[in-house]
Amino acid sequence: VVQILEEMSPDDRTRLLDEMPAKVAKRFLAQLSPEEREIATLLLGYAPNSAGRLMTPEYVSIQENLTAGQALEKIRRVGLGKETIYNIYITDSGRHLRGVVSLRDLVLADPHRPVGELAVHDVISVRTDTDREEAARIISEYDLLALPVVDREGRLVGVITVDDAMDVLEEEAAEDFHRFAAMTPESGSRADRYYGLRPFQRVARRLPWLLGLLLFNSVSGLIIASFESTLQAAIALTFFIPVIMATGGNTGAQTATVTVRALATGELSGREVWRALRGELVTGLILGVALGLVAWVMAYLRTGESFLGLAVAMALAATVVASGLVGAALPFVLRLLRIDPAVASAPFITSVGDVISLLLYFFTARALLQL
Repeated sequence: VVQILEEMSPDDRTRLLDEMPAKVAKRFLAQLSPEEREIATLLLGYAPNSAGRLMTPEYVSIQENLTAGQALEKIRRVGLGKETIYNIYITDSGRHLRGVVSLRDLVLADPHRPVGELAVHDVISVRTDTDREEAARIISEYDLLALPVVDREGRLVGVITVDDAMDVLEEEAAEDFHRFAAMTPESGSRADRYYGLRPFQRVARRLPWLLGLLLFNSVSGLIIASFESTLQAAIALTFFIPVIMATGGNTGAQTATVTVRALATGELSGREVWRALRGELVTGLILGVALGLVAWVMAYLRTGESFLGLAVAMALAATVVASGLVGAALPFVLRLLRIDPAVASAPFITSVGDVISLLLYFFTARALLQL
């Protein structure tokens, strides 16, 4: 096992050691060669889920005063053991990042041309304390093969490769999926292996959410009971309760899903709540009118009463607008409270939508039908 750890790339070894119990990891660290132990200890010293913890120090850097031919000679000399040589980083005597040049440009350039003329000096980089998910999104957004990592003084200390970034995005997507499914997510590389868990482990991840939703859903029963006299006066209202509740819950869940996605990808920032609400208000009004017309036709065909159909249609339209606004606003509220917006899971939004839809339905019916 120690021999395998010696041969592994530093970033992969760091991830493997993170998965081990602390005592086991320390025992393996002690058996590594001094050079590899120093690298492993350095990477493990960065904060969990940070860019520093994810990076590898196996990169090639050159100084700006070299020519293209001299740079290629150095790459041949030191590049064999490096994880990536597609991008060559330019640093000064203090290891401060000054630019980047691709291996392709070096190979195709005149051997006597200075590297500084080939380099891109406006380099996209992150600091060691940057969240690893943000670093992975930068790699994905700019189609980078590697992302340089610098310390607080701007010194180059490592790079994050595209394969590690994709692993991070896959893990984060699995965690977000579990939250949307109303499950307590497991962090790490095992986050998506639900069927590898024992039954009691599955129960532990699902029971807290389901128990909370069970208690919250009892509010819907209390609302129906409080409007018992309204239902007795117009028994036909009962027929449309499932339609109203389902539409409200589905609308809220749909909106919350796209909003959380927009926040995760950077399409929306945490300060653009009014932009999201304005857009959802217009969208909700259009959807409400369209669905309300369909509901009016359904109610009229079922009961033959156009006025009752109007009550159902207006309640449904109001439910669509209100549930959409709640679904758009809740992720922003959770982010403001420093809670991962992904916990605005579909089952939770559906339960909130049920309560909103019932209240709007009964109050609208009571007002229009004068019950």
